[in-house]
Amino acid sequence: MNNRRNGRPPLDPADPSVSIHVRVPAKRFDLIQKQAAGNRVSVPEYIRRAVAKDADKRYLKLTIE
Repeated sequence: MNNRRNGRPPLDPADPSVSIHVRVPAKRFDLIQKQAAGNRVSVPEYIRRAVAKDADKRYLKLTIE
């Protein structure tokens, strides 16, 4: 019997994921889509990375001050 689960693996095995939905203007989505393709990642992965990078910057700024 195959024990593999379908779909993407958990983002963080120790922390459950939360689904979010956002709306962006079409021109901004087109730009994000082109940037994601240039980085050879999906749009959701590109957004995850951008959010993580921004959160890391904000965290570092808070800890330095």
